[in-house]
Amino acid sequence: MSSDANPQQYPGPPSGPQYQYQPPPPPYPPAQQQPVPYVEPGVPLPPQGAGGQPPYLPPGAYVPVPPPQPRGGRGAKVAVAAILSVVLIAAVGAVVLFKFVLKGGPDPAESFPASASMYLEVNLDPSFDQTPKLLEHLSKFDDLDYDSTDDILADLLEESGLEGVDAEQDLSSWLGNRHGLAMWTHEDRPYAVVSLASTDAGAAEDGLAKIRAAAGATDDQMAYTVEDDHVLMVVGEEGAADALDAAKSEAGTDPLSGSSGYDEARAWLDGDQLAVYWVDMDAVAELAELTGENAEMFSQFYSGQLVAGFSAFDDGFELSYRLFGGEDDPWTGSEDLLAGMGELPAAGFAATAYVPENLTELAEDAIGAYDDFYGGEDYAEPAAPAADPLTAEEYTEYLELQDGYYNAELTADQEARYLELEERYWTAGTVDDPWVDDYDYGPSPEEVQAMVTEFTDLLAGASLSIAGDFDADEGVNPESMVLSAELAEDRAADLQALVEELVAEEGGTLPEGVTAEGSEISYTGGETASGTLAEDARFSDFAAAAPEQSAVAVWVDLAAAAETYPEDFEGAQALSAFAWAHGSDGGDGTGVLRLYLTD
Repeated sequence: MSSDANPQQYPGPPSGPQYQYQPPPPPYPPAQQQPVPYVEPGVPLPPQGAGGQPPYLPPGAYVPVPPPQPRGGRGAKVAVAAILSVVLIAAVGAVVLFKFVLKGGPDPAESFPASASMYLEVNLDPSFDQTPKLLEHLSKFDDLDYDSTDDILADLLEESGLEGVDAEQDLSSWLGNRHGLAMWTHEDRPYAVVSLASTDAGAAEDGLAKIRAAAGATDDQMAYTVEDDHVLMVVGEEGAADALDAAKSEAGTDPLSGSSGYDEARAWLDGDQLAVYWVDMDAVAELAELTGENAEMFSQFYSGQLVAGFSAFDDGFELSYRLFGGEDDPWTGSEDLLAGMGELPAAGFAATAYVPENLTELAEDAIGAYDDFYGGEDYAEPAAPAADPLTAEEYTEYLELQDGYYNAELTADQEARYLELEERYWTAGTVDDPWVDDYDYGPSPEEVQAMVTEFTDLLAGASLSIAGDFDADEGVNPESMVLSAELAEDRAADLQALVEELVAEEGGTLPEGVTAEGSEISYTGGETASGTLAEDARFSDFAAAAPEQSAVAVWVDLAAAAETYPEDFEGAQALSAFAWAHGSDGGDGTGVLRLYLTD
């Protein structure tokens, strides 16, 4: 456990020039290659999942290094790995954090101030239906085969390095089943506020004292109060004791459970939930400003209240969400989307989308917000050479130091020398191959916008579909692919010509079999899967749970992926399929994700 309530943020991956479409250079470019000049980073990372977290914005500049060559044929595996990470963390985290015993607890939302910006509730005993399903599903994974949740807590404490804390005595003896965590601001400082259900106030008092001491936290960093049925705790860099008093005072007169925003969002979730996540988007933006981040771009795209619920159903786990926004969700969707998706081949993966009719307007708004945030054209201008080019001897020295730098084997003086040489190399090149101001930085912002507009004009109001099978060597078997675009107008030939032009610029050609007639452009490979998705009981079950007005849907047959990539799925053979659909309900964006498990 750490007393630092604001851990260092991940600085994000390095980014290249903003509008550069050239392939990345090799890891160690030879001396005769033209070096890419230093350019300030400008590509924001995307927002995370449905949790509502603000997108991370990298602070300041970095010393760029040549990115590694991409590994061919691995895109599908990377996508599957990302899906597994999100879903498994949600499933495992629920059990790892809290103990399963038939002990209840008060509504944690009653203990939190209404001004909280984010709230997470975990209830491992919501009903006699949910809890058995949770344990049954988790038992299908070899790595989660615990005799009891006491063993899980023991492992958690062992990994945390909290010596002197006994899991059974200091946690299991008093910890109940219903708990909550909120992010809250007091006197311009962010705090984590925690409510833990308690069945023994005396044991809770003793256990928390040991945990705080073992974590090395002070009373001013971790303050708590023990009530008859729960524990309220506040954690922050400083001022935790005063913040605890303020949180209790506000919750006493204006609790989160009684706020209209939270109450409306929570009431939308159907049935019992193992976990509930609620976010006030506007408050999150304010919190980001307090922590030194610029939330302007986040605020332009997200507002209102987000609620998500995590539950177990007969065949796996489900996450449903809704954004009660101030503006209508542009992805209004269609009642026929899932039915049309069901007609696709029963392939390893499939995706379909109904594109908004105002796509061009949405794209222009997004590009405008991006340019405003990053300073438009000025941000993409290259830095002028700031030093002398490297001599042949210095370039050799630079390459020799490079391995030591990445293996953390350099002394402080050697590291300083390496960084000096690297900056000169990437801004000035070498004597034999100096940097000159004739580098092609790709299309200008105006050219990019024109290109985007050309595409969006064609795709606005279109229905798009894709399906295919996994391939161990190529990632995706090209001959298994089915692609189609049904446009709103009879301009399929225009779309084909535009795609052919872009592919030709990269030295390629469209595969044989692409046809464009009227409003439809399509391609069907020679080895498409037999049967349709609608014949798969898992897909039919998911289609019934998807929003009535769905705009985007994704299907991944994880059992097929595991058969193709057995090493990547070692220990996760229980995974059967993943599905996601997003649409709208009364103008609000809403969606459902399902993870199906094997019997």
